[in-house]
Amino acid sequence: MTQAALGGDRSAFDRLHDRLGGGLKRLLLDRTGGRADLADELAQRTWVILWDAVSTGKYDPARSAITTFLYAISHKVWLQHLRSASRRPTAPAEAAAGIAALSDDPADAAGLAELLSHVRECMEGSERGVPGALNPEDRALIRAVAAGHSDRSLARLLGLAPSTVNVRKRAVFDKVRRFLAVRGYRGAERGGESEQ
Repeated sequence: MTQAALGGDRSAFDRLHDRLGGGLKRLLLDRTGGRADLADELAQRTWVILWDAVSTGKYDPARSAITTFLYAISHKVWLQHLRSASRRPTAPAEAAAGIAALSDDPADAAGLAELLSHVRECMEGSERGVPGALNPEDRALIRAVAAGHSDRSLARLLGLAPSTVNVRKRAVFDKVRRFLAVRGYRGAERGGESEQ
């Protein structure tokens, strides 16, 4: 289906839209706090950009899966919306700065999509024996941090001292940075600039 869409087949792209549209809508509804009108507008922008990227050859299936590329575009569209609405993203400042540094153009989401594929590989790769991938305990910690838990709330959940949680959290993030650095993302190293 993706290959046919890459060849300019509009009906294949429509089938792709039907298959992935629900997941994109749920993601955007979550980000917009349930505002269906805004989620629909952002989804529409995302699909237009995806069609342009697919039909003009800007999307390279060798760099990322179409779903990853779609979600990377939607993230760029979301960040553009936040900027235009003069709001700040809820993501940690370091992550938002790293993503924003890639490009302000949603059509140039290939680098972000590739980065997201590597992050997914880091998060899920231990089951497939990928060297350096996070173990289940590491993944649980990352997900808790992403959900907004502070060191103190994590300490209560885990029955540890907040300083111990902080050390573990930093060790996991360093592990992710090393994993990404091996794959060429120098921006993943502390203080480095991304070449991607």
